[in-house]
Parts: sequence; C-alpha cells; structure tokens
Amino acid sequence: MATMKECILEQPETIRQVVQKMPAEVERVLAVVGRQFERILLIGSGSSLNAAAAAVYGFRRMVNADVQVITPFEFLHYYPHSRINEKMLAVGISQTARSTGTIDSVKLCRSLGAKTIFVTAEADAPGANSADVMMDTFTGLEMVGAKTKGYTSTLVALYYLAAGLGQQKFDAAPLVGFLVEVLERTGRQIDALSNALLAAPSATIVSYGPCMGIAKEAALKVKETVRIPVEYYDVEEYMHGPYHCLDENSWLIFLLPEGEGQQRSGALLRFAGEITDHILLITNERFAAEGFHAQTLALPELSDDLLASVGYVIPMQWLANDTTLKKGRRPEVSRYPNFHKILGSKFMPKFNYYTGEPIPEEKPDEK
Repeated sequence: MATMKECILEQPETIRQVVQKMPAEVERVLAVVGRQFERILLIGSGSSLNAAAAAVYGFRRMVNADVQVITPFEFLHYYPHSRINEKMLAVGISQTARSTGTIDSVKLCRSLGAKTIFVTAEADAPGANSADVMMDTFTGLEMVGAKTKGYTSTLVALYYLAAGLGQQKFDAAPLVGFLVEVLERTGRQIDALSNALLAAPSATIVSYGPCMGIAKEAALKVKETVRIPVEYYDVEEYMHGPYHCLDENSWLIFLLPEGEGQQRSGALLRFAGEITDHILLITNERFAAEGFHAQTLALPELSDDLLASVGYVIPMQWLANDTTLKKGRRPEVSRYPNFHKILGSKFMPKFNYYTGEPIPEEKPDEK
C-alpha cells in the first residue's frame, strides 16, 4: 500500500514526466476539440477544483476567452444551460475520473453542443470516456485518499492546456529542480513545523493570486488528515472582517511567494506578530530575510509566479502528513471509508485506497 509521504516525495519525478509528455498530449487533445472558444468552464471538486482555482490564472494570462471555475453542483443546478453551445469548452477535472457530479456535468455540456475534455490520471475509470477526449495528467499510481502528486500534476497539466489553447510558450522544466530543493528544505524543518501544528485547535491560511488555489488545497489537506478546522483568505479579504478573530490563541499560516500581494501581506504579518506567537511563514528567501515574528520556511527563488506557487503546496502536504502521524493516525486512512458509496458522490475504484483489496467495479448509468 502506498503512503501519502511516498507520493509527496515523488512529485519532482512526476512533474518531470508531465514536462516531457504534456506538450504532445495537449496537441493530441486540441486536435479533437480545437482552440477557438468564447467561454471555458473548469469543472471539478476537492483537489481538482483547487487545481482549477490555481490554473485559472494561467488561463487568464494565456487564453483570450472568458474562463470560469465552477463546482459540479453549482453548474448542474444553477448555471444557465441555455448558454452552453459550440463556442464553449468544458474541462471536467477529476484525478480518479470517478466524481459523479463532474461526470454528469461533462455529459450535459457535450449533449448541448459544447466541446469537452476530461482531465484525469485514470484513463480506464468511469468518467474518462464521458468527454470528446480524455487528457492524461501522467500522475502515475496514487492509491491514497488525500491527493498530493495528483494535485500538482493536474495543476501543471492545466497550465500546459492553457498554453496550448492560447498558442503560447510554456515550459515547466524549471519547476523540477525547484521542487527538489523545496523538499530538501522542508525536510530539514518538518519536525519543528509539525510539532507546532500539533497543538493547533484550528488554523487560518493567508495568501493571494495564483497561490490562493494552493491555499485552498493546503487547507483541504489539513482538514482531510489532521482534522482540524482551517480557513483560507485572500490577504485583503482577511483585512475586511476576519481580523476581528485574531487573538493570542490564533494559529496563522502565511503562504507568500513573490508577487503583488507580498508587501501587503507583510504588513498584515507584522501586525499579527504583535498579537500571537503561533505564525508559520512560507516565503521566498529574499522576503524571509526581512525578518518576521514567525516560524519561517524560506524556499528558493523562482521568478515565474505560476510555477513558484506550485512549490508552496508541498510543505503544507508534508506538514499535514507528519502532524497526522504524530496524532497517532495514518493520513492514508479515511475516517469514513464508505462515505462516497453511501452518498453516491463517487464511483468506487477497482481497489480500496486504504486496504489495497479489490472492489467490484460500478459502472455509471448511460445517459
């Protein structure tokens, strides 16, 4: 049985595979659906939704189209379906291709004339053939519930898709070495970092820009594994109301890569540091050198903010993993293993993610 930690450490090699294979994969996919669209919908749940929330910054930068990130429930029940036509591209995202809402959303879009892509790591799973074409994320096997390399590979794959749609140059190769260094630096401090989070009854994550999708995913990883309440805020949104909750018992995590929000966040960080001692700062070396009242993890410099943000999820993944282990639980083990089967929110996999035992395949109803 794979462990969450193994998947975390595999991410540089996984991204290396994405870099090598994704340009050709994107061209294969776009040969089926085309490139010219007025609207693009990115549809997903959980880690897939969080990948879309980060990737949308790449789409806005590289594609001349209106791009929206939406959950399957919102799309199926509240999106105006009369707007779905051949000028729309719907991108369903599900690492396991088993999320029923995402599958149903893609099928609906396809039936109404939109072009559709299903982005997944599991080409033989139920949802993979629901779209006009399936796009492989080249994640490899990740038989754990709390996705890590599935998140980063999906995000980078979506950046390549955006570049292909916009016919822009994009190369994620610098990310591979960056992630190697991020892992090395995180590994040197993870024991102290996880000891700090171990005492937290809850936490609040603050970030901005492309890293907001990372913040959302970081919060999800902690909630899935450590099982404490975690909020996340854009830096400016935190300043408009939530700051009233700040006191000496507050636990704050700042994810501050190079970018427009860094100095603004630094001002908030200095204010918070006068009130609470429970602050974790993850930032680049240059900004860390300014000195803050926080337990600081300084990551290497990488000028491209789209790529740099990807690396900021790794310390949070590792932090969630080790804090959970220190609580006496395995992060791979679900609290409610039958949840998706009972609620009908996912088709069950071929193997139980938590035991490795075979599970009879459930096929989606034909629509």
